[in-house]
Amino acid sequence: MSLQIQSIIPNSLAEKSGLKVGETILTMNGKSIDDFIDLQFHGADIHLSIDYIDLAGEKQHIEIEQNWQNPLGIEPIPHNCRMCVNHCVFCFVDQMPMDLRESLYMKDDDFLFSFVFGNFITLTNMGEKDIRKIITQRLSPLYISVHTTNSDLRQKMMGYRQPINVMEIMRNLSENGIEMHVQIVVVPDWNDGSELEKSLLDLSSSDLNILSIGVVPVGLTKYREHLPVIRPVNAEKACEVLDMTRRVSELHQPNKIYCSDELYSICGEEIPSDDFYGDYPQLENGIGMTRLLLENWKNAKREFIKDVQRWKHDLVMITGTLAYPFIQQIADEMNKKLTKINIRVVTVKNRFLGESVTVAGLLSFSDINDQVVLQPDEIPVFSSNLFNTSGLTIDDVEQSQIKEVWQRDILVVDQFFQDWELV
Repeated sequence: MSLQIQSIIPNSLAEKSGLKVGETILTMNGKSIDDFIDLQFHGADIHLSIDYIDLAGEKQHIEIEQNWQNPLGIEPIPHNCRMCVNHCVFCFVDQMPMDLRESLYMKDDDFLFSFVFGNFITLTNMGEKDIRKIITQRLSPLYISVHTTNSDLRQKMMGYRQPINVMEIMRNLSENGIEMHVQIVVVPDWNDGSELEKSLLDLSSSDLNILSIGVVPVGLTKYREHLPVIRPVNAEKACEVLDMTRRVSELHQPNKIYCSDELYSICGEEIPSDDFYGDYPQLENGIGMTRLLLENWKNAKREFIKDVQRWKHDLVMITGTLAYPFIQQIADEMNKKLTKINIRVVTVKNRFLGESVTVAGLLSFSDINDQVVLQPDEIPVFSSNLFNTSGLTIDDVEQSQIKEVWQRDILVVDQFFQDWELV
């Protein structure tokens, strides 16, 4: 294996050594360089003995001595993400409509991205070499989608060909000092009830180096043609799951089992306190987002209200059905402080993907535009999670296009109320 150089930082050790863009690193100190993690790990040695292929296709060798003042300076080509090989009965990507942007159909399952970005992986596309690399390079913590500890059921649910024992792999990782966050997507009639209880008990074992267990309900869109029939998690099931996780947590793993905000909403229970979530270990999994939003609002409200008064416009806070009660709570608090400015909240139903999809981050602008009517002096307020890193909604609408359609500025508030910007 090898790693091609995309760019070299000026005045770096690599530039001074004569390395060039387009050349290919083979080894460092005899170790194969296959990806950006290998480069970071082996490139941290004091003395580097590098074999590479030059632009003429010839094998070359250089020696570099680190001085810790200049960076090594090798920037590799983008990582070729390892894709998922499974056919999960509940896969959300398989439930997406056609003709959306390409990235929405990517099924990444790469342990490097799990380590770097906190993406959940399945462990079904890895071999012994990958496990050795994780252990040797201390790629910890990892984020693992378990769903069930019943090997036969897991294979049936996730649709992989080669049987694997996820518990054995996690024990091996644990014995070698690798920490893990795990998740279970609850699918009624598949891995709920006694199967869920067994999985929670298994994952609570003291011989596993598990930092947190996240439990979330299956997400279902209206695009499930030719897919297995799956029942949604209803109020009864959500309450059952909450009760079960509390029972197991109290007996075995206090403060390590966390349920998604959606489960509390479906059951009709209040979101737990800030203390319950600790350092919010599964925030990106939708767990604790509401509580963190409300906690940050306490600290941000004085400055935010000051800005609202300065803008001198009424605000319309636009959200999905899941967050509505909490956004309304914030709006009510603001209206008590403001005299000449009014804040109202509009809930948008997700007709684009189906009304069972309740999170604001999956709202389309087509639904927002159809369901929100603005008064002349109102500014719309969006959560930042409505947009991807390129500023696009799920149906590929840019913030500038929204401004053009509505002929006014828009206010984008960080999803955790840490920042906001009038665009």
